[in-house]
Amino acid sequence: MLWFSDFILPGVPPALFWLFCSVSVIIQGISKSGFAGGAGILSLPLLMLVMPVDKVAGTLLPILILCDMNAIYHHWRNKVWRLVMLIFIPSLVGTIPALVIWYVVGKAGVEQYGVWIKVPTGVLAVIFALYILAKEMSMQWVEKHKAGTGVGVACGVAAGFTSTLIHAAGPIVSLFMFSQHLGKTMFTGTVAWTFALINGTKFPFYCIIGLINWKVILFALVLSPLVPIGSFTGKWMHDHVSESAFNWVVLVLTLIFGVQLVCNVNLIQMGLQAAMR
Repeated sequence: MLWFSDFILPGVPPALFWLFCSVSVIIQGISKSGFAGGAGILSLPLLMLVMPVDKVAGTLLPILILCDMNAIYHHWRNKVWRLVMLIFIPSLVGTIPALVIWYVVGKAGVEQYGVWIKVPTGVLAVIFALYILAKEMSMQWVEKHKAGTGVGVACGVAAGFTSTLIHAAGPIVSLFMFSQHLGKTMFTGTVAWTFALINGTKFPFYCIIGLINWKVILFALVLSPLVPIGSFTGKWMHDHVSESAFNWVVLVLTLIFGVQLVCNVNLIQMGLQAAMR
């Protein structure tokens, strides 16, 4: 579609662009379904290889909100409001500096400062990939150390900042909620409600600073049918696929794409250029 040509990085074939976008949305749907909760982080470096960073942030937010709505539909009653508010209210504090960063980047131009978004995203992708690697150990440690209110406030601020900047607060919130011994159903619902509030709060501010406009919303709507596909895929994988094996695939891909962002290189574009010579 020519309408969305400005969403594609120079030199990226449209077919590859749509493939990466589709896979990224499906991964979000899988992650939000409760299967392989850390997998959502892969969407960020994957999209940044084929899209400008501001378009990635703007496009993912409506997609995430759709995923959140689907999750709370299935877990309408399954939440602990005290814990939801403990993360959500402090997250508003963390949201402010992230919005300021996006505002400055938008005014100065993504071409000039885009790398300063890509590098932290790559670093977090690598860190969260290592988190997936050590997930079992970290979960066992957290299970023995119930986090208190102070830790919850700190996690909330950190979640607000990372979520607003690069939609990457999943592991932060998940680890805190896991430490509260909620049980699988209540855990899933409480996390879903927390992100529904955080992402819903971000939306109007994204519109104000220009990350979201009618074209971004239209692009997100084009991709939106993939959300339920990802959700149903996640539920199917829960019964038929080893979560450990899937996490290893996510781990390897996240490390590869994360390192590319940290080093500010794009192996896809380099490969395409070499092939055309």
